[in-house]
Formats: sequence, C-alpha cells, structure tokens
Amino acid sequence: MNSEKLSVSNRMVRESTNPFSVVVMAHLKTKATHRNPESRLHWKLSLTRRLFERGYSREDILGLFRFLDWVMVLPKELAHSFIQEVRSYEEVQKMRYVTSIERLAKEEGILETNRENVIKILQTRFGVVPEPVVEVISGIEDLSVLQTFFTSAITIGSIEEFQQVINDRES
Repeated sequence: MNSEKLSVSNRMVRESTNPFSVVVMAHLKTKATHRNPESRLHWKLSLTRRLFERGYSREDILGLFRFLDWVMVLPKELAHSFIQEVRSYEEVQKMRYVTSIERLAKEEGILETNRENVIKILQTRFGVVPEPVVEVISGIEDLSVLQTFFTSAITIGSIEEFQQVINDRES
C-alpha cells in the first residue's frame, strides 16, 4: 500500500466512531512505535482520550482500554507517566464547564430550598406562620442569613422570638 493510501486509511480510522477503529488504530500504532516507547506513550494516551471523547458506554471504554493496555505495552517508567496522565484527564472530564446561567440557576435553587425549609420548620413547630415573616424569608438572597434563620427556626421557643430575630437582623 502506498503512503498516500495508508495516510487516508489512518485518517478514516482516527475519525471513525466505530469502536473497532480504536482496535485497528491500536494495532497500527503498536507496530509503528515498536522501537519508540515515547511515541507509543503518546499514541496510547491519544487513543485512551478518544475512548472518553467518543461517548462510548463505561463498559465499552473498559473493554477497549483493557485491549489498549494489553497491546500497547509500555516500559515501567512510561507506564507510571501514562497512569498519571489518564488520572489527570479523568479529573478534568469530571469537572465540565458550567455556564453562568447554570450556576445562577443552581444558586437560586439552593436559596429557594433553604427558604422553603425555614418556613416549613416554622410551620411544623408553630402552626401558622404570619405573612410578614414568610415575605421576609422569601426575599432573602443571602445563603448565610438563611442558614442562620434555619438554625433559629429549629432552636427558637416561639414564632414571636423568631420575629424578633428577623427584626434584629433588619436593624
């Protein structure tokens, strides 16, 4: 096979989403890097990353990874480098980018849950919660204040004492 055809074949294998393409590429790169362990490390890392990026199932990733590990054997010192790189890559993959809108929505959800919890505790302990107390709690945008109110709602002796905690905060 001439070099142009081989180059096209390599590109097709690299770009394919078929799991068998990883097997073929691992075989090709193992042969190509027979006397170059650093290059084999590079290709083994590249193929391992590709497993994560292709969206394969966890089971498929593990099976293909076992094959890669079996075929693309590295010297001990490079095997340690490989393990460190893969662990680092896995950590990066777990920490996906969260947009500012997602972050704000999450924060608002946390605030709303805390507001509801304070009101629910007050209702459970004291029955009807006066509307002005509900309005103040519903308007709080500071999580630390809500956490303080949460603790107060659990420990305070009466709804009137809770109202005093609110009044003290507002002054």
